[in-house]
Amino acid sequence: MPALAPQSLPSPLSMRMIRRATTDDLTRIVTAHADAARIAADAGFDAVELHFGHNYLISSFLSPLLNRRRDAYGGSTAARARLARETAAAVREAVGDRIAVTAKLNMDDGVPGGLWLDESLQVARWLEADGHLDALALTAGSSLLNPMYLFTGDAPVRDFAAAFPRPLRTGIRLSGTTFLRAYPYRDAYLLERALQFRDAVDLPLILLGGITGRETMDMAMRRGFAFVAMARALLREPDLPNRLAAEPGHRSLCVHCNRCMPTIYRRTRCVLTG
Repeated sequence: MPALAPQSLPSPLSMRMIRRATTDDLTRIVTAHADAARIAADAGFDAVELHFGHNYLISSFLSPLLNRRRDAYGGSTAARARLARETAAAVREAVGDRIAVTAKLNMDDGVPGGLWLDESLQVARWLEADGHLDALALTAGSSLLNPMYLFTGDAPVRDFAAAFPRPLRTGIRLSGTTFLRAYPYRDAYLLERALQFRDAVDLPLILLGGITGRETMDMAMRRGFAFVAMARALLREPDLPNRLAAEPGHRSLCVHCNRCMPTIYRRTRCVLTG
């Protein structure tokens, strides 16, 4: 399907123009979020997460770099946050108190001119005051402009290139390190930024980024986080939470090679386990 953005801009991966979302598009998308949440609740799920991060559509509206609109959805921080707040309100109205509703919010985009902590903290305060969310998961980075800012660790340029047809494959191999920049991995690498949100809001917070061991999880609880989230480590060991519960000293087998990243285009998996 054609991609949408706050304004028309070129996509480096599809080599097409991304279409500017109209107000009718935004109304349809907010309604679609509410409908999806209702379906999840009816199906018996315990929670849904709204994605306000990584410069996907709602996150791109939050970004002053990507959102140059001059209508009700662009300009001031409040206007750029409107789509996120409308989506949270519609989802809560759709599901009531049947299930938990969380949102993944970018603390910063990791690109010059993008969303930064000062504005993101204000958005978090608004989302808390609106009263539609049960928790915030704090993240960072841009899948469009700087994905390794979220992942950290090894940059899988060759694997990423292999996931695309020529001539994109050649272009990614030649310039991949510009797009997939190197950020050293360390446990709980988003902690320092997330602590600023812990000081700013009373809403339960979810810490993610380098959560692979029991020691890190216990530290997050002591620092005031209600939950932690894992992703890549679970691709390598789907039973990791059970292992950590039974054997607190167990170390995750994930080596942060990030070769799972390009598998999203075919079948998301850890390539080291098949």
